Amino acid sequence: VTNVTDIKALRSAVDVSSAGSAVGTGGMATKLIAAELATAAGVATVITRGSTPQKVIDIIEHFSNPELAADEPVPANALCTRFVAKSRPMIDRKWWILHGMYCAGTVYVDAGAVVALARFKKSLFAAGVRRVEGVFSANQAVRVVYEPEREACAGQPSADEARVLQATPRGEAIEIGHGLVNYTSAEISRIRGCHSSEFEAILGYCDSDNVINRGNMVITIADQVLDDVFVTRSHKTKIRAEQRAPVPVASSSLAAI
Repeated sequence: VTNVTDIKALRSAVDVSSAGSAVGTGGMATKLIAAELATAAGVATVITRGSTPQKVIDIIEHFSNPELAADEPVPANALCTRFVAKSRPMIDRKWWILHGMYCAGTVYVDAGAVVALARFKKSLFAAGVRRVEGVFSANQAVRVVYEPEREACAGQPSADEARVLQATPRGEAIEIGHGLVNYTSAEISRIRGCHSSEFEAILGYCDSDNVINRGNMVITIADQVLDDVFVTRSHKTKIRAEQRAPVPVASSSLAAI
């Protein structure tokens, strides 16, 4: 493997359970974690043989060529595995939420919440929460997951949910992202499926109208999985309408001020 754009896909395709070598620290799994951290921050990363350090110069020279085509084969003197940097690096806060914080639990959501979070960049509301796993406090990090097997057992699914269930491998949970919760695990369990207007009656107070604010949410689901499995025709129509919407122009009176 010479060029990697999706580390998750690589993990599922190759065996990364090997132990570290005599000249390195940690096994391949550790190296992939390091590559994931670096590429998320916008830094291209290379894995090569530590026993031939002279190759590093050749690798840098090869990939520094501005005329290099993306599909051009790597020459023997620069042979390595190159991890392509993300075109839109995470800001420091979101990088910290995803890679720097321990996930204390899991919040399972329905298909509608998946699209709202990942495609329309909305906050996670209690109405879209199915269940909670783990014990955690407010402001701790959690995983946000869609679980098709549970959805199938939850009752009569809607037309959209039925399509998602048909396209999703049974029993295979899909991680949507990581986020900082506004309520404890016990509180989320009590308000799940409810509207924010009901929070005060259930909890005795309402600190926030959402479970995870969109500014505290990091999306990890691949765009291809999102579009192929979750985004319906009606969603695509809404996306196209938003893309065609005119950009508001400031009035001349405001411009003059």
